[in-house]
Amino acid sequence: MADEIVQPEEAAPAKSGGLMTIIKAVACISIVVLLEMAAASMLIPDAEATQAIGEELAAAKADDEKDQDAELEGDRSSEDSPLGNMVEVNLGAYHIRHTSPETGTSLNIDFDLWGTVLADEATEFDDLYTTNQQRISEQVTITIRGMDVSDFSDPNLDLIKRKILEKTNRALGKPLLHDALIVEFSFLER
Repeated sequence: MADEIVQPEEAAPAKSGGLMTIIKAVACISIVVLLEMAAASMLIPDAEATQAIGEELAAAKADDEKDQDAELEGDRSSEDSPLGNMVEVNLGAYHIRHTSPETGTSLNIDFDLWGTVLADEATEFDDLYTTNQQRISEQVTITIRGMDVSDFSDPNLDLIKRKILEKTNRALGKPLLHDALIVEFSFLER
């Protein structure tokens, strides 16, 4: 055993990257880029086709605008439409303070309330509004106090308008009010 000399195993020769590996990588990348360019050139329309498509789109847009203008003119000149003869009526300015006992916070809500009625029904509305003005004011105040704080953050105040419209028409006894408009709305939570 002493005579045996252990010779270390020969290390495998290290493969060097060499110039051929780099050339192969560059060739593969070049082939992929060339294939992508060829595919893109087949999919992109030429200048004449692009111009024709642009002209078609412009003509279609012009036709749509003419149709919309014609519809608007038809709506404006249409006396048959029951909503065409609307007048705005002032339903008052409101300053409502509401304190929540659960949270201890206070809300200050200010707005001007307007409504729209048919021109033919304006005198009837004025008579009923004068008679029921305090009842309508109370219903608006109750409606506002019953709303959640998140309802006041709605940019269009749709839920509030719908509830005010419903309560106002109920207080009038007839559905004379067609739309509620809330102007200069602000609320402050303390």
